[in-house]
Amino acid sequence: MATGVAQDTRAAVPFEGGDGDVRTAHGPGGWLPYLGAALLLGVFIPLAYAALSGNLGIPHNDTWAFGRSAQDFVHTGHVRMYNWNMMGLAGLVVLAWPVGASLAAQSVFIAGIAVVGLLACYDALLGVLGPDGRRRAALGTLVVALWPGFALLSTSFMTDIPAFAAIAGTLALGRRALDRVSLPWLAGACAVGLWGATVREQVIAAPGAVLIVALFRARYRAERGPVFRIPVVLGVGTLVLALLGVFELWRRKVPGGSAPDFTVRHVTAELVSTEMIQGLLIVALTVSPVVFAVVRPRGWSWRGRGAAGVTLVATALVGWDKGAFLGNYVTHVGAYASASSPGRPMLLGSGWWMVLAWVACIAAALLVGSVVERVRTDGWTLGIRPEMTLFATATVLGTLMEVGQGRDIYDRYLIPMAIPALALLMSGRGTGVVSGPASVAGPDSTSALGSVWAPKRIVPVALAAGMVTVTGATLTANAFTYDKAVWNTATRIVASGAADAQHVDAGLVWDGYHSPAAMTDHPDRSVGLDVFGGLRYLPDHFICYVVTPSSHPGLGWELVSEEQYKTYGVVGDSRLYVWRVTETQTCSS
Repeated sequence: MATGVAQDTRAAVPFEGGDGDVRTAHGPGGWLPYLGAALLLGVFIPLAYAALSGNLGIPHNDTWAFGRSAQDFVHTGHVRMYNWNMMGLAGLVVLAWPVGASLAAQSVFIAGIAVVGLLACYDALLGVLGPDGRRRAALGTLVVALWPGFALLSTSFMTDIPAFAAIAGTLALGRRALDRVSLPWLAGACAVGLWGATVREQVIAAPGAVLIVALFRARYRAERGPVFRIPVVLGVGTLVLALLGVFELWRRKVPGGSAPDFTVRHVTAELVSTEMIQGLLIVALTVSPVVFAVVRPRGWSWRGRGAAGVTLVATALVGWDKGAFLGNYVTHVGAYASASSPGRPMLLGSGWWMVLAWVACIAAALLVGSVVERVRTDGWTLGIRPEMTLFATATVLGTLMEVGQGRDIYDRYLIPMAIPALALLMSGRGTGVVSGPASVAGPDSTSALGSVWAPKRIVPVALAAGMVTVTGATLTANAFTYDKAVWNTATRIVASGAADAQHVDAGLVWDGYHSPAAMTDHPDRSVGLDVFGGLRYLPDHFICYVVTPSSHPGLGWELVSEEQYKTYGVVGDSRLYVWRVTETQTCSS
């Protein structure tokens, strides 16, 4: 292991071949359109859509708690949470202080971080692919931007995009620190990673990976060229850990800094294996266009084929029995549907989700087979930068530990894993993964690259790319439309004087944002979880009116009105139902 880290020190060009004509690869015309498309589709178009549709000024998903924390910090100068976070968060709240008073400004702030994150992702991939890999690095960045849910997250005051940006930034700065043996670059990488860890603790895997590689190089490569001194690396690492430890001690004393106890579940082997496979599937789905474009399993060893076969069977069984994806954003009834009462309509149809699951299963099998083959030919570093391999390994193990502790994990947590997956796929050499032009990569690549344009190759690539893009666009349009419809309907009830905001149950986002206090535990454990207004974790939220997509009333409910909204933003008809809870007496203060 140590030897692998030490020898694979500067994997700036760990591939055979480039993007074709060198002038095209280096010229902005060869890669800039793809990078521009990533920024447009991942950030700017969703931001414009959110602004035009009136979504910038309302909270989405966990923003009801995180956005309130940012507003409180602006108004009071103190960090306060709402018992709705399992991560640090404070680093984001403090950094957003100049814009924290406005929900709309918070959304624009996150969009800016998303731009930085995508540019850093491009730079991190370029560190693996080399100067001739600009086009592939830009294409990889576009794939990340099309992650289903990225567009929603890039306009919401959530921790996912800042964590992704911190990881990508740490890897981008870290590769310069390692290649140039530069203490300022190393300090910058660790500073970005440390800030990211104050937003979400899992980010620490990135600076940790950079420091470990620097330490092993200092130990095993001192005679080959300039390296960091061991005391320097140990000193920087100790400082990072000390600062993170101080932060954690402080964070645990922050008012409302805990998480509701329903985020901890009974752990079984089935739960752990299911969620780890579902996590693999969402990453594989996102990178599936690249998988189908470059992976060539025909030349694999029996180990690679065996691993791919086992993965295909396991993912198919999990998808059939438990559902293919982790959920929260990529679900058949819309993003973060669990934050509203049941009844939201299925999007795109059951057939669409079945095909999407099979695309993910096949891509996962090919991806795992590629990893096994790369281990066989290139060792544990997989032929990419060792710090990126270490980061991916630490993230997988950290995710396994979280699931093993019964913690909820969601698809959006795994966005950073697309970076090492794409680095592996796009830097292919000797594993049945094609990289570079036929004229440079050799005769084996000639026939393989030629087959990319054959119908048997272009059809699955186009199918996967189209389905990923349409799924992401659908989830974005539906979430914006549904959230705005719910928010407008609940606002009209309050404006009419029929009830105060805290007496309207319009789903978790509205309920939590307008609740008098933070989440807390209700003494009556029999209180149901089906409607968030009756959720035992909002005991001060007394219901007078319910806004729900369900046409089925609860006991003692009386229908007041029906409101229509467009399921897909501009097309499709769906309804919201407004119910009066007749047994409630006091609806306004």
